[in-house]
Amino acid sequence: MRVQTPPTGLRLITIYKFTKAALQVAAAVLLFYGAAHGLNARLAEFAEKLREHAVHAWSNVFAAALLRFTRSKHSLTFTAYALLADAGLSSVEGWALSRGYTWGEWLVVVTTAGLIPFEIGALMRHLRVGRVVLLILNVAIVAYLIVNIRQRRRAAASP
Repeated sequence: MRVQTPPTGLRLITIYKFTKAALQVAAAVLLFYGAAHGLNARLAEFAEKLREHAVHAWSNVFAAALLRFTRSKHSLTFTAYALLADAGLSSVEGWALSRGYTWGEWLVVVTTAGLIPFEIGALMRHLRVGRVVLLILNVAIVAYLIVNIRQRRRAAASP
């Protein structure tokens, strides 16, 4: 019995999901460590100094965002937990895709498509190249998976 290898697109999405999860876990560990060792206060101090000495508009925007982020005592910890939750979801998605489960493809479709309206909203507020690339990537992933699922369903239905 010959084992079918998944299409290249599915393999790439699986690699993306596992890589994303690993990077998020690493970032969460760094944030937990930083939160335990006063990183929040240092970031707030850095943002204040940046605002005082900044001459470019982008650095003032960055400093203001950093100050908003560091106002809460537990912001680093909450961010770390959010990263771990998303890493867990990405791991489940990657695992389900690697095992060839159709529900895994639908899970990726639903979770990815669910974020597209928020990405469009963010793009409407501030047009950024990174956001455009992320939106295009997510739309491509959703479209690819839906087409892949439909093709498999048609192939299974034909005699």
